[in-house]
Amino acid sequence: MKRITKKSIALATAGVAIAAFAFVGFRQQTLEASSHREAPLIANDPLADNTDLYAFRSPDDTNTVTILAAYVPAELPQGGPNYFSFGENVHYEIHVKNDAATAGDDITYRFTFSKTNEDPSTFFNIRLGQQNLKTTYVAEKSTDNGTT
Repeated sequence: MKRITKKSIALATAGVAIAAFAFVGFRQQTLEASSHREAPLIANDPLADNTDLYAFRSPDDTNTVTILAAYVPAELPQGGPNYFSFGENVHYEIHVKNDAATAGDDITYRFTFSKTNEDPSTFFNIRLGQQNLKTTYVAEKSTDNGTT
């Protein structure tokens, strides 16, 4: 029978405290994300919540710009396997203003998504190694302030 000493209890307590501190510190770093859930009108429609927009000079062609838009706040890895997807009743738009001398947007990009559920008997997005919920999109570009 192994004898428990004050020293082993102190070491175990210190180990647990260090592990808890490391876990809390690690968790705080990994949970940082953009979230606009506090905005009253968008809180009820997270699929339409644009959290971030990034624009930078394209690394493959420095004469062009790459634009990235992020939606759905605080989507975390542990939220799977059924992750959020784009909404079907939402027009996702990116408005670009290149010329201050003209009125309105110079370019508008619009993305509209639709989904097809291959197996409606289940709620899983991936079933038996196959993608069950398939999403497609239509991308549109307007150069006349979104009229066409």
